[in-house]
Amino acid sequence: MRLLLLLAVVLLVAILANFSSFVNGDTDPSDASVLRVLYTTLNSPGQLTKWNANGGDPCGESWTGITCSGNKVTEIKMSSLGLSGSLGSQLDSLKSVTNFDISNNNMGSQLPYQLPPNVQRLNLASSGFSGGLPYSISQMTSLQYLNVSHNQIQGSVVVSFDSLSALNTLDFSFNSMTGNLPQSFQSLTSMNKMYLQNNQFSGTIDVLANLPLGNLNVENNQFTGWIPDQLKGIIKW
Repeated sequence: MRLLLLLAVVLLVAILANFSSFVNGDTDPSDASVLRVLYTTLNSPGQLTKWNANGGDPCGESWTGITCSGNKVTEIKMSSLGLSGSLGSQLDSLKSVTNFDISNNNMGSQLPYQLPPNVQRLNLASSGFSGGLPYSISQMTSLQYLNVSHNQIQGSVVVSFDSLSALNTLDFSFNSMTGNLPQSFQSLTSMNKMYLQNNQFSGTIDVLANLPLGNLNVENNQFTGWIPDQLKGIIKW
């Protein structure tokens, strides 16, 4: 009798555990909510298989482009999927995302201020983004790779790079950025590859002189002045 009672208790616990998993899913509820909103702002594209605006479990159901660690979303990789729409205004709630790649799509919208704050790799290239760079990038202290090339980004660079000492690759090429290079570039003490070509930058490139650059392209801008001696072996002018 006791054995049967024990087995019944074990069975009940197992059923309740499975029910809880079904209701709550494997994904942190906040992360799941953000992805459902993102699906909507991207116009609910069919190519994002398993995504659902009204429910679902991104980690447990392996939504397209989503990588998780435990119950937290850590990577969003949706390159070259023909996506359109916008990124919404809740991505800054994704605190565990370290890799965000939505390159080679057809967004045709402005970059939102709200982006995952702890990303190490941020790839927004070739997706039709317009407007200016969001200042929130200034606060991405873990950022190592930043690519916004081949968009329609305009105006001067308002991002402060004072806290981005981990950044080693920066690609601003093929946009319509203007003005002088920010003085905070001198804080990029890990910078190895910098691509600024095909913009409308002006002034000098002196602020880059003491960076540990291995590859630098500043072609097709409006720079003036001399090339610093430290850059003469690596620069494309």
